[in-house]
Amino acid sequence: MVIWLPPEFVGKYGLKRVSAQLIHSYRQIAIPDRSCYDAVRFGDEDMVNIPTVRLNRADTVRRSLRWAPLIFALAIIYLLHLSLSYFDASRQYLLGWGSLAILVLTFKLNVFKRPPWRFVFILVAAFLALRYLVWRSTVSLVYTGLWDFIGMTALYLAEVYSMMIHFLGFFVNLWPMRNRPALLPTDPTQYPTVDVFIPTYNESPEIVRVTAIAATQLEYPRDKLRIYLCDDGGTLNKRKNPQTGADAWERHYLLRRMAADLGISYLTRETNASAKAGNINHALNRTQGDLVLILDCDHVPTRDFLSLTVEYFIADPKLFLVQTPHFFVNPSPIEANLSGVGNPNSESDMFYREIHRSIDFWNSSYFCGSAAVLRRTHLNLVGGLSGNTITEDAETALRLHSAGLNSTYMDRPMVCGLAPDNYDSYVLQRTRWAQGMTQILVMHNPLTIPGLSLQQRLCYFNSCFFWLFGFARIMFYISPALFLLFGLKIYHVSISPILGIALPYVLSTFLIMDFFYGRTRQPLFSEIYESIQAIFLLPAVIAVFLNPAHPAFKVTPKGQHQENEVLNARATIFMVIIILCLLSLGAAILRWIDFPAQRDTILVTGIWCTYNMFLALAALGAFWERRQIRNSYRVNVREPVRLFVPHLQLETEGCTTDIALNGIGLSVKLPHPPREKDHVFITVPLPDGTEYTFHGQMQRIHREGDSYLCGVKLLLDETSYPKSVAFVYGNSARWLGIWMQKSVNPGALRMLYKLLMLGMKGALVSGTLLLGILQTLFHYGLRSARSAWKTRSEVTL
Repeated sequence: MVIWLPPEFVGKYGLKRVSAQLIHSYRQIAIPDRSCYDAVRFGDEDMVNIPTVRLNRADTVRRSLRWAPLIFALAIIYLLHLSLSYFDASRQYLLGWGSLAILVLTFKLNVFKRPPWRFVFILVAAFLALRYLVWRSTVSLVYTGLWDFIGMTALYLAEVYSMMIHFLGFFVNLWPMRNRPALLPTDPTQYPTVDVFIPTYNESPEIVRVTAIAATQLEYPRDKLRIYLCDDGGTLNKRKNPQTGADAWERHYLLRRMAADLGISYLTRETNASAKAGNINHALNRTQGDLVLILDCDHVPTRDFLSLTVEYFIADPKLFLVQTPHFFVNPSPIEANLSGVGNPNSESDMFYREIHRSIDFWNSSYFCGSAAVLRRTHLNLVGGLSGNTITEDAETALRLHSAGLNSTYMDRPMVCGLAPDNYDSYVLQRTRWAQGMTQILVMHNPLTIPGLSLQQRLCYFNSCFFWLFGFARIMFYISPALFLLFGLKIYHVSISPILGIALPYVLSTFLIMDFFYGRTRQPLFSEIYESIQAIFLLPAVIAVFLNPAHPAFKVTPKGQHQENEVLNARATIFMVIIILCLLSLGAAILRWIDFPAQRDTILVTGIWCTYNMFLALAALGAFWERRQIRNSYRVNVREPVRLFVPHLQLETEGCTTDIALNGIGLSVKLPHPPREKDHVFITVPLPDGTEYTFHGQMQRIHREGDSYLCGVKLLLDETSYPKSVAFVYGNSARWLGIWMQKSVNPGALRMLYKLLMLGMKGALVSGTLLLGILQTLFHYGLRSARSAWKTRSEVTL
């Protein structure tokens, strides 16, 4: 790499010193920092060896990359000019597949996954994509009739949308950032005061209690920490309402007493105006802390949350936000369906482990509603949390970034929350996100709002624009059927450009997905996730464009139970898509026989239709909801413990197999088998060197080799329950270890196979239900026809 330096700069500081500093800065940015992962092996005590964070270490590179988009654009345009001007049809094959081969080579070599060499991969991938777009725009668009034109235009716009997301992804993922954990100064008098807000609405008091207890265990000076339970479910209006009054009063008393028992403050207000944003703003007006830690009531913090985040604010007075990942103890519905296959990753993993690191490099890390620390003075500049949209978090960050302030992201999970338990909750949550980000796009367009840098505009626009994927996904579903069933000519192609231009591009998209997100997303799974959501999100997004102020904030239900395995009713629409694909494939066979001149198009749309049916089957399998009756979720971890069995007068060492608030799974070696209902005592070590001892009772015992696998129910009281919270939720190194385990590739083929099998099972159930409905409609129609005929005959007589 050649770096030009002004002569006066070198003369003042010396070439040797400048070179050393440049090399050090480059290593800080380009080489992935592994220090935060060492805590998984060695424990939190080794965090003291981590250097203090340098918040401005990426500034130089950011400035040097301001011209990168222009340079990339010029390079791609030049390559396109060469390929379109001097390459005949036969050489287009060589160009397309040769470029794909280069992409595969750079994908396989790890050196190209790190900046600045990853630019080579991005450049080749961008060339393949833009080459396809130019061909698609200049060759394949042919007017053959009004309805053909409408269908052709809709499909083309869907492809243009996908291409825009494609190129925005190139930019956003140019240089992923990793911030080191930052340790507080040794002098506590320098610490800012912190207010902890725990907003709640209709969640179970037991869920709220766990988070509140964990908040009282945060490692921070007591005289600089205040904790507030912000109850929006017990507002004065709710208590006065005859329909909700009884429940609201009961909740009000329960949470107020809980707060008093824990030594924290309880806040409520008169109304529920502006939902969560209004709740937090009400708390801001009644508190004075320098910083504010916001925790959803199901987001249980680890003890070191503040000790690893507050230093960022001391180092950078312009910093308004430190965002941390949302880590979930329970699997999402799709993850639950794939249990036993491996470690499938949800969208949350991809966002917090990859995408957020990437936007952080461009100083565009935004508030995600929880697990974040914000500076009060900067919040006051914009009047607190914004309430114009239902994604008040991202909207607030957008306004603060436009004011010239900074944010940062620390990719260490330090909260443990609850993911949606079923598909209805899952779709409700995604609908809120989609509508809220679309509101931002319509009401506060990041491309036009003043104050943002170009990089921030692109990052925010990408985050908003992404949620329009429902239109593109549905068009890709129905397009083959429009030709095969109805004869609409919407994609004018021959087999030659498909093989030389389109196919290399399509295959490159899977490589690109794996290149950017391979640690957190297996091939095809983005297709499945988007397929599951698209049909339900598109109407919600369209509603925002029609009336931007209409959407209302809806809380995602948490901690729900599922007594039996069922196929969610939403799966019916995918059964209809499967039937549509089958009919289209049948029509493809007939067209192949009747229209030999169209066989190129028939072949392409037939393969396309088969792929759509595969996605629909996989999506159908993902809607098969598993049984869930646990009150607390278990986490699979292996950590040392000591077990004392009083009736055997024996103490032995073992390890955990899983842990939960109310129980521990153990693997121990004993000379004699323990008995069910035996009382035992379990001693667990904590990272800070302290130990907790829990009283428990044997619930299940299973011999495996020379060890016993024991399930122990913890007998908790008011004294030991907070200790259980500290043991299960207090150690961020544990969550980091589980997070990293999800990087292991569990085998995409096995997961897809299981989804397809679940899809077949769902298809049988849906098919039976659909057949029953059709039979009912047929018999109803037959009876109606007979009745009408009989009435007509009587009138005639």
